[in-house]
Amino acid sequence: MIMRQGFERFLWSSRLSVMIGVFACVLAAFVVFVMGVKDVVHMVALLWDYVLTGSYEVRNDLVMVVVEILDTFLLGSVLLIFAFGLYELFISNLQAAEDSVAGGKILVISSIDSLKSKLGKVILMMLIIKVFSYFTEMKPTSMLELLYMGVIVVLIALALMLSKDKK
Repeated sequence: MIMRQGFERFLWSSRLSVMIGVFACVLAAFVVFVMGVKDVVHMVALLWDYVLTGSYEVRNDLVMVVVEILDTFLLGSVLLIFAFGLYELFISNLQAAEDSVAGGKILVISSIDSLKSKLGKVILMMLIIKVFSYFTEMKPTSMLELLYMGVIVVLIALALMLSKDKK
């Protein structure tokens, strides 16, 4: 009986090892946000070049950098959402998130399914941004390629429709 209680206490305490993942995800999110800020500085430099030259090539580079910035900050938010979810599922509720008047319910994770849903939506947005960044580089040479691009847009719209919360 005492041995079982000790083992159960050890097992319950082992959930605290999840804190390693929480800290790692938060640290990685900060690193990704710093990368995003560096990309924003690069974007400002490109914007300045575009204003001075009006070059179409610089404009294309500027559009691609903006898309990369969106992708970078979304990746950082995925890492934060995952860190919040791990903490809420294994350690404790985030009281600050529940008390927040600025939409604190967004980051309240109550189950693994809730975490998967929130992460899935952000990852879907990242994939959509990546697809459209490929579209900016593509120059369709035939009607079939244009049709494929149209089908991809329809599939993306369908994925967004299916990922919408049902209320």
